[in-house]
This record gives sequence, structure tokens and C-alpha cells, in this order.
Amino acid sequence: MRVLFVVYPSHAHFWPAVPCAWALQSAGHEVRVASHARFEGSVTAAGLTPVGLGDARVDEARTRPDARAPSHPEEVLRYADALGLDAAAREHWIAYFQWLLNPISDYVRTDLPYADELIDFARDWRPDLVIWDPTFACGPVAAKVSGAAHARMLIGPDYLAWSLDRLAERRTELLAAGLSPNPQAELMAPLAEKYGMEVDDELLYGQWSIDPMPPGLVLPTSTTTLSMRYVPYNGAEPFPRWLHRRPERPRVALSLGESTRRFIKGDWGRTPKILEAVDGLDVEMIATVNAPQLEGVERIPDNVRTIEWVPLTQLMPTCSVLIHHGGLGTFGAPVAAKVPQIVCDTGETLMMQPVEVDPKMPGDGTYRVGFEFGISEDVVEKVTSWELPAKKLEATPTADYVVGRGAGLRLNHRTQSVEEIRAVILTAVEDPAIQRGAQDVFDTWLAMPSPADVVPLLERMTLEHRRG
Repeated sequence: MRVLFVVYPSHAHFWPAVPCAWALQSAGHEVRVASHARFEGSVTAAGLTPVGLGDARVDEARTRPDARAPSHPEEVLRYADALGLDAAAREHWIAYFQWLLNPISDYVRTDLPYADELIDFARDWRPDLVIWDPTFACGPVAAKVSGAAHARMLIGPDYLAWSLDRLAERRTELLAAGLSPNPQAELMAPLAEKYGMEVDDELLYGQWSIDPMPPGLVLPTSTTTLSMRYVPYNGAEPFPRWLHRRPERPRVALSLGESTRRFIKGDWGRTPKILEAVDGLDVEMIATVNAPQLEGVERIPDNVRTIEWVPLTQLMPTCSVLIHHGGLGTFGAPVAAKVPQIVCDTGETLMMQPVEVDPKMPGDGTYRVGFEFGISEDVVEKVTSWELPAKKLEATPTADYVVGRGAGLRLNHRTQSVEEIRAVILTAVEDPAIQRGAQDVFDTWLAMPSPADVVPLLERMTLEHRRG
């Protein structure tokens, strides 16, 4: 059969889908990967065939100055009140309404070419199955137009389906409060109407979802899901020679993801504090950080090697501990290598707050629509920025899972001193109970169906759901 993957042009979104695409391709199916044309090189590097959308010379949609901005906190809280959410549930809602609706809006726009080009390709190529990134929401429209079955490929806790369920449950209360009963449907409506369809549950949820989250990280939703083991893939890179040799001392890796490094200088002061904490310890640290993340670091300790990038799949087998930001892609690499984890989590709310900053002097921890280092830095007018929490979107649930399973510890650079962080690192390196916890998490991970195991299920469900 023909399978079309539709992914947001970000490694954090694409890499989790690669092992599933490989499994389908290895089973003899034709696989294509559609994304922004600038992302074609990443797709071909993974041994897959790209379908470039738009012009590779043009910045992708999120870096446009007219990209959708986050919802104001007052609006977020009005919804949370109408939905009757407690404190924990409000964090799920904030993740969806203030964070995820922004990228969802990027590729359903009818004034940009991407959705139309995807739909034209689907009409011509006639895929049997479309597997779409929940933030690339023109995917299900292309599937419906071409008659394909379609499923969402989750890359984290399913905040979208969880929130859509809450919206459906409290429709009456939302209308009474003067709020839209479904803001995601409103974003998708112009594109759906252009192709003669209504935004129904199938366009919002998919016909089913592929969920790589282990038990304990899965949010309860009304969707049909296929569980699939998250197989880590972090890009195709030459294997560094220095990784051929086992380290003489315990090796501690530091990886803070590839997303916020694009637009935040100084890493909220986290990187300087962690490097100071490791200074003088009888360990070797490999810190995969770039120049903006190193802003504020006065001296690189002698036992620290900084390198902008090395695939964690290459690095993890040589490590005793990974310190990371809590992203699910980064979380998966140490799980597969039975490596204990230290998850950076400040425990603060996910709510973004609007602030005014000088466009030529980006603040530490602020996000501006249309700005990324090295890509789109030509903001010349004073614009509203957004103060981000000093943590990754999934940091708290990831930290809760790791700590709860005894597979690692939590690091809060806001509240812990350098001495306390040093003690956390030593405990993670030396405590055999944490190593046993990492083994337990590995066993849970290994018990999940592999991408190859899921292929026959995808074949069967495609036959059941495709049209024509």
C-alpha cells in the first residue's frame, strides 16, 4: 500500500515517526514524507522520500511575522473556568490552548500554498493511508479528499484529544460564557469549507492514533489508539571516533533539546549552573549545547566536553546518566539504553505571559513570533514577546514518571543551589537503586509493540477505513 506521512518541519516532530516509516517501507510499502520544502534534506538523510511543500527558499510558516501568537492568559483562564478544570487539568489545557494551537494554525492557512499542495499531491498519488502529525492538521483534509484512511502519530501526551474531549463535554457552559465551543475547529474551518467538508471529529481526532507513550504517560481520551514502542532516532551522523572508547570515569551527558535553542539565549541560567555543579566531580560530562545555550557560562570546566550535536543513540550506550529537559524524544534515548535520568523541571505553570522587549535584545526566556536565531532575525519594530516558563512543555509529566519509577531524579535550577545540584548528579551516578529503576523502565518499554509489530495492524485498519 501507499503510505503518506505528514509532519511538522521540526526534528522533534519528524524523528519519532521515522522508525514507523522504516517499518512500513521494510514491509514492502511505498512511503512518502510530506513537509515544508526546506525540510527535505532531513527526510532524505533518514533514508525516506520527501514531498516538499512550498518553496525551499521561503521560511517555514512558524517563522513568518504573521504567524499566530499565543492566546492571552485571560482568555486561557476564562476557558479553564468554563471547563471546570482543577489545577492539574489546567496545565493540560494550557499546553493545548496556549501552545499547540499555534503550530496547528500554521499549515491549515488558506492564504499559504502548503495545504493546497499537499491535497493536490494526495489526489494524484492516491495514498491508502495518511499518518499525520497532530500539529500538521491539513493531513486529515488531504486524506479525506483522496479517500485514504488516516491516523495521528502522537509525539507526546495527547493534550489535543484530551482538550477536545473536555470541550465537547462542556459545550453548553462554553456557549453560556460567550466562548467558542471548539477553537481548533474554527482554525480548520476555512480549509475544510474550501474542499467541501465540515470539521467533524474525524478531521480533529483522526480515525485512530498511534501512541508511543509508555503506560504512566498516556492521557485518558476517547480516541482509538495503537500502542507502539518509541524507538529513538536522532538523525544520521558519522560516528565520532572518541565514542569508540569507553570512558575512564562515569560519563554524564547533558542534552537540552533542539527547540528552545533556536530562540532563547542563556537557557534561563540553567546551563551555567549545571556546568558549575559538575566542575571538579570525578565524572566526565558531554554537554550537547550550542552558543546561545552557553551564554553566561564564564568557564568550561576541565571535565566537560561541549559539542553542539551528537545523536543520543550514539552517546547513550557510553553514559552513566543523562541530564535533560524532559522532552519525550530525549527521554526515549536513555530508556532504550537503560540509562538513569535527571529531568530538569522547575514545576512552574506552563502559562506564557506577554512582555515588551527590545527586538534587537531578545530576553533570556522570551519567545517572539517569527524569530529564530540564524533563520529569521530581522524584527525591527518593538513587538510583544512571551515570557516562557523555564522548562519544556512535557518536563513535569516526564519528571514525575522517571522519579515515580525510581529511574532518576528531578533537577530544579530555580530552587536548587549548585551544591544541591552536585549532590543530585552524584546520587544518580552512584545509587544502584536508580540503575534498577532504569532497568525496570526499559523492561516496560521493551514489552510494548515494536514498529514492525504494528505494521500488520496498520494494514488491517487501513483496509477497514479507506474509501474507494
